[in-house]
Amino acid sequence: MVPSTPSRDRSSDLKVRQLLRRLPGERQIANARKIAALRKPANDLRRLLKRDYVRSLRRGLGYGQVRRLVERFSLIFPAFNTRSISIMPTASFGTIAAKLGFTVRALPFGGSDGLALRGFYAHRSAGVLKDPLIFVNTAHPPVVALTSFVHELGHHVSRDILQLKPSRAHFYFDAGYADQLTEPSELVADVVVSFAGYPEKVARKIFATPWDWGLVARAAHLSDNAFAEVQRHLKQAYGFDLYLEHVPAEQRLQYLGGIIHYAKLRWALLAEYDL
Repeated sequence: MVPSTPSRDRSSDLKVRQLLRRLPGERQIANARKIAALRKPANDLRRLLKRDYVRSLRRGLGYGQVRRLVERFSLIFPAFNTRSISIMPTASFGTIAAKLGFTVRALPFGGSDGLALRGFYAHRSAGVLKDPLIFVNTAHPPVVALTSFVHELGHHVSRDILQLKPSRAHFYFDAGYADQLTEPSELVADVVVSFAGYPEKVARKIFATPWDWGLVARAAHLSDNAFAEVQRHLKQAYGFDLYLEHVPAEQRLQYLGGIIHYAKLRWALLAEYDL
């Protein structure tokens, strides 16, 4: 990352906060269901547990599109879908940003949304930016911040290769994951995260038990054994133990929702596309 002076850093941080203030209406309207889900995390979790992710994946992304995503991200992370993307310092976010033509700001954020806001991706059309911007809320644990960066990176990259409908800004909340399955741009970003955290070899080990066989594959009920393997993987690869994190119970439920969401999505990618 090209070193920046303190004054330039302050200017960038100011633009982030200006953007957050400038788009409150859009943030509230576009993400109303996700914000509502924050107030009832247990309900959101129940939706995730019952959802058949293969069906959602099949409706939202084809095999060819997923292959293009993997190929493109293999240019950014050479071991993509071979090894888990490791925790990296936020300076490394900046190195990637410089190569791909966007700005990244990673800093703790409280505000009215507090920890609920994981990050966002804003295109130039948002109005206060010269370059696309990725914001990562570093008030979360490192693996959560990494997840947020990779998710937002998925938005930036997929705009070109999948030609998705442009949006001024994509806000990433720690809730409403089931709704993201029905939004093509959010589904793409989540698919990237699933590959990044669970490369093929790991996914085949975790999801070794056959899914519900029938005319088509399904990925609905995550078995206790598979969930235990997911937890072991997160602890081994990222040092993340959900039950040892010093966070309030409600925040823990939200993290749990994210863990289940990305694990089931990775299971669906393996079951449907054998990737």
